[in-house]
Parts: sequence; structure tokens; C-alpha cells
Amino acid sequence: MFRTQFDKETKLWKGRDSPSLYNPKISLAQVFFRTCLNFGPKIAQISDDSGIQLTYDELRMKTIRAAQNLQKRGYHSKEVFGIVAKNSHHLAPIVFASLAIGSAVNSLDPSFGKTELLHMLKIITPTLIFCDVESYDLLKECLVELKNDAKIFTFGGSTDDSEQVENLFVETHNEAEFVPVEVDGENDTAIIVCSSGTTGLSKGVTLSHAALLDANTQFNVIFSSYDVLLAFSSLYWVTGWITLVGGTINGATRIITTESYTPELHLRLIEKYRVSFGLSAPHHIALLSKCGRLHHTDLSSLKLLTVAGGKCSLNVQNEINARLPNGKVFAVYGLSEAGSGMSVNLGNTDSVGQLLGYCTVKIVDEDGKRCGVGEKGEICFKTNYKFLGYYGNQKATDEAFDEEGYFLTADIGHFDEDGNLFIVDRKKDIIKYCNFQISPSQIESFLIEMPDIKSACLIGMPDEVATDLPAAFIVRTKGSNIIETDIFNLVADHFADYCKLRGGVYFVESLPMTPSGKILRRKVKDLATDLNSNRIN
Repeated sequence: MFRTQFDKETKLWKGRDSPSLYNPKISLAQVFFRTCLNFGPKIAQISDDSGIQLTYDELRMKTIRAAQNLQKRGYHSKEVFGIVAKNSHHLAPIVFASLAIGSAVNSLDPSFGKTELLHMLKIITPTLIFCDVESYDLLKECLVELKNDAKIFTFGGSTDDSEQVENLFVETHNEAEFVPVEVDGENDTAIIVCSSGTTGLSKGVTLSHAALLDANTQFNVIFSSYDVLLAFSSLYWVTGWITLVGGTINGATRIITTESYTPELHLRLIEKYRVSFGLSAPHHIALLSKCGRLHHTDLSSLKLLTVAGGKCSLNVQNEINARLPNGKVFAVYGLSEAGSGMSVNLGNTDSVGQLLGYCTVKIVDEDGKRCGVGEKGEICFKTNYKFLGYYGNQKATDEAFDEEGYFLTADIGHFDEDGNLFIVDRKKDIIKYCNFQISPSQIESFLIEMPDIKSACLIGMPDEVATDLPAAFIVRTKGSNIIETDIFNLVADHFADYCKLRGGVYFVESLPMTPSGKILRRKVKDLATDLNSNRIN
């Protein structure tokens, strides 16, 4: 299915070649409309919140009407529309309508606070925003502060001077005449998603139509029109786009909800809708493995449960696999800048598996020299259609590529002799204690397997002598009585002496996370700095 090929002379790894399905000059909207015509009366999406179902015919008509009504209001190609919304039943036609008139879509998460919203809105300067009605007041406040007079349409009703999105779905009486605006699929922007923001404020990752289509068609061999898809990611995260774009162009049925993730909700939806393909964050999979309902849920429909966005313990994967009679968990490695997953692990190894056909990878050491099999270094990649840069940030764009045009991921990893890619850690996350390098993810993965620990984050406390003192921030599971000494001893007994938690163990009610479930290390480090300062004082 997927197979990494290694060239010993160039020291380059590449996924098995797969034929391109689409002309790189066409738009996502053109593919969308063709899909809708092909699948017509088939159910495209089901909202668990409202029970509303949309067929591909209905989704197509709502998209056409929204596009024509936007054009009537003076909106046109080359503009950027902002979206700050959960996965409600009107979201998909609004997204495809925006693309159909040649505008780009910038997706932010509805959980963003004022700081994050101001930061991204200042960079993107959207001319129109679609948001949940609950987010309206904060968005309006940010726009006023930025002196941006963008109109706001709201999902779920209207308030103040907003207008509800339903007004864009009124009949135009010339729907049959609509044709998507032509774009240069390889060079025109389709979407602007956010980088993870785990170590700093997010950047706007600009992706073309061709990049998205090429990346998402790699999953044709994984899911099809017979599948029922479920993901909790909003469109803020590239996994949300994988589900929307990949699911739609393959004619699958998507299950959507605006409810926040809980393992109980996850299991209920799988059982109720006979979900066959799921996409989850590592944090969600860890919670799922500890959920009592897991042992009493019919999971026979589930063929593949993907985990993406970070490292997921093989033990946790195996715990879930033991409950899947007809399916399995598999790990996916990818970045927003790649537009989708870059590698897939379909085997029983603690790796992120084999490369997909649209990317080429090299591993480089600290001196920039290419590494061979088993040699650890920074993972650098090229895709058939590279991302178009960080929106409004040429400096960051230039710094993201090396002189050969490879994107620098800042992920540390290596390939084994079978072509499996292993992720060791992040460059910026490495803790350095007395010249020893410590992998936070390795210790975190060990800790969260303990039944008393819900989540964990390892950071380095600054120290003049040692550079960093390893410290653990722990969220206990409900009812747990585990104490600092227990955790210190767990690490001391399992890892080398230099990994001991000399910076301390700190219990917290929760860890700051991105909407996709990644721990915001920069905020944990801020907390650690405050604690260290108080300790000194």
C-alpha cells in the first residue's frame, strides 16, 4: 500500500510513486462540484447535534447559492475570508462557496482568546468573517481594535449587526448557470491554516489548491465512498481539512458535531453511526484507552482509527487495537505545511511508518550533511506542490527552507532499514542537562501510560550550572493519590540518571493545549519560569 524507497547514492527517501488524479491548474471547487454530481443523493454529512442530513445534491445547491449571493454582495476572487467556527451543518457549503468564487479561507479556532485572534487577524486582514454567534462579540472587539470593517456572518443565529449565514442560501433562480471561478491551482491560495503554536504564536500556513488535492488523494486507498468518517478537529487544524476535503472528494459520509471531545462522546458516535474511519489526536487516544465505556461499545464497524498530531505510545495503540475486532489504530505523521499526512504506519512498530507518494525526505545532521539508515537528524521534506509560504511573513518563509528547497521540520528522527520513519523529538523541545540531551516525549509517553496520570508535560527549568533541570507537570486522573515522590521514583527507576526530575514535580488541574490536543509548551514554560522565580525569591 505505502512503501518507502531509499536511494543510497543521494541518501533520499521517497514514497512509492502514485499517479496524479487532478490537473494542478484546477481548483478544489471544481473537484467538489464534480464529486457532488457523481454521488448526488448519497448522504454527504450528518450533524449529530441537530440530526440534519445533507446529500451531495443538497450540499452542491447550498454551495452554489451561497457563492452567487456572495458575488451579488460584491465579494470576488483573491480575497481572504476568515472562519472561526465549530463543525456545524452550514459550515461545509460556506467553505466550498468561498473557494468557488476564488477566495481563500483562513480558519481559526473558536477557542482562541483575544491575543491569538488579534495576532492572526492582524496578519491576514480578512474582508469577510464567518463565525459562531457565540464568538461574535470578541471578534467584533478585535476588528474594531484593528480598524478592520470586515462584515461578519454568524452560524447559529444573529446578534447586533451580524447577519446569519442562512441568508446566503436563498434562491437565486439562476443556479444552473453557476461556474466556479478559474484559478491557478498550483500558485493560488486555497486555505491559510495555523501552525501549531506550541512554542510561539501561530503563523499562517498558505496552501494551494494543487497541494491540498495532491496530498489528500493519497488517502484514496484508505477510505472510499463506502466509509463513514469522524473527526473532532475544527478547520483550524489541517486534520479538519483532511476530513472535509478528503472525505468529500471521495464521496464518503462525514459525521459532524459542535460538542467538545470526550471519550464517551467519541464512542457513542462510532457506535451510533457505524463509523468506519476516525481521525484523532494522541491526547484523545490516550483518554480513550482509559475510558470504561471502551469495553462496552460495539466497535465492529471501525476499520481504521488514525492518530495524528504527535507521538502516540505503541502500548496505548495496542490497548485500543485489542478492542477493535475488524480494525486497527495507525499513526500518521504530517505537518500543516505538507497539507496532509506524510507517512502512515500500518504495522505494529513504534514508528510513523512508510512515506506517502507525494513527498521526498532527507535526514540531515547538525552540520547539514545527509544521514543514512539508522542515523538520527532533522527531517526535511519536499512535496510535489510546496506550500506557498507563511502569509505576510517572508522572513519566516525564507528561514523555513534550506538551499535545496527542502522544508525544515525541526523534527528529529531517522529511518530504519525497512523504510520506517521514527520521530525522536522536536529540536526546540530537547532538554539539555549537563550536556546530556533528554527527549521529553519519551518520558511523557512513559508517564501517561500510568493509570494515575491523565497527562504530562516535561520541560527544562533554567539552571546556571546544568543548563536545564528536568521538571514534570502532571495532571492526575480523578481519584488518584499519586504524589511527587512516586513520579520522581518512576522516572528515576526507568531512565538514566541524567533524566531524573531534578527540576521538580508539579501537579496542575490541567495543561494548556491547542484545540487539536497538543500541549502548549510555551505556556507551560511560562508557568515554570514563574515557579522558578518564586523559588529564587
